Amino acid sequence: MPPTPHIAGLAHLTDAEGRLLMLKTADGSWRLPGGPALPNESARNAMTYHVRRDLHIRVEPRFVLGMEPIVGTGSTAYLFACDNLQADDIAGIQLPGVRSDITAFAFVTYPGIAEGVSPHEHLLITGAAMALRTSDGG
Repeated sequence: MPPTPHIAGLAHLTDAEGRLLMLKTADGSWRLPGGPALPNESARNAMTYHVRRDLHIRVEPRFVLGMEPIVGTGSTAYLFACDNLQADDIAGIQLPGVRSDITAFAFVTYPGIAEGVSPHEHLLITGAAMALRTSDGG
């Protein structure tokens, strides 16, 4: 039986220096904040829910930066641009408890941690970086 297709909403969150927020998981890989949607839930709502649940901060998605299929799953990940996190937002980040696989977070200059990032997230992040550079006139 083929896998059931799903959607996921991911957040492109940066600090004042433009570094990207990434989450480290128990297996040592890195991922963007966000997560899968429930049936009939939008990727946008899934992203805001997972960021609020996992990091204890509220973010407002501005627009879709990109979408990529998740290889072998029939699912699609959507990356949402969000406003830069302010110092108070960053200070308010709290990692989830022991029931989560998230072990740390870091603001990185991408693609500084390309190793350990899933192929679809790597494509989303590099595509977003090019799109944002183009929109900034760079």
